[in-house]
Amino acid sequence: MLAKGVKKPGSSLRPLVQPFCHVRLYLAKGRTIDIITQGQLVDFFGRLREELFATMQAVYMMELLDKALMDGVALPALFNSTLKVLRVMDEDGPDPLLLRFFEMRLLAELGYAPALTHCVGCDSAEVGGGLFKLSEGGLLCPRCAREQGGGVILKPDSLALLRLLLNGNLQALKRVRVSPAGLVRLEHFLEDYLEYHLERKFVTKNTIRILKHNLHL
Repeated sequence: MLAKGVKKPGSSLRPLVQPFCHVRLYLAKGRTIDIITQGQLVDFFGRLREELFATMQAVYMMELLDKALMDGVALPALFNSTLKVLRVMDEDGPDPLLLRFFEMRLLAELGYAPALTHCVGCDSAEVGGGLFKLSEGGLLCPRCAREQGGGVILKPDSLALLRLLLNGNLQALKRVRVSPAGLVRLEHFLEDYLEYHLERKFVTKNTIRILKHNLHL
């Protein structure tokens, strides 16, 4: 999309194309690119621009969407989930568990939701061992784990959190308390899962880690 004249100080479109705005835009279809003719501001997530880690987390969400979605393919449920996460983040501040929720919603909407209740090898419900096969996208039962080998061991707390995230209940998530070590395990697992199935590297995630390290957080 192109917003003509947006750099002019008096442009009516200028407030509508700022980062972290929810807007309704009217487009004129062009031969190669659509032109923004007018628009309406629906919501502005101003706090996300005032706190460094809130900004970085929101930028990471936008990077995920930019690299994972196809142009012109509407995903209304994912759009609504994105708005909900941004609203909570804008009201309550940055929260790594919110990002994990968003990552899981993205995976689910793209058809990559991990199988967490049955074995992806034989459909058995005996998956208490928590062995997860990235390439197959789900848990393995003890027999399939012996036959296939490899896999990632999910601790019980990580598995419980993943199931909660897959449920899609943002309100329930607000009541959950997770240890710092548990959050790190969950982050690394979902990062590996996203990179494997989306075949992308996400730069902002590493930037957040460097900032935390340098600020001793």
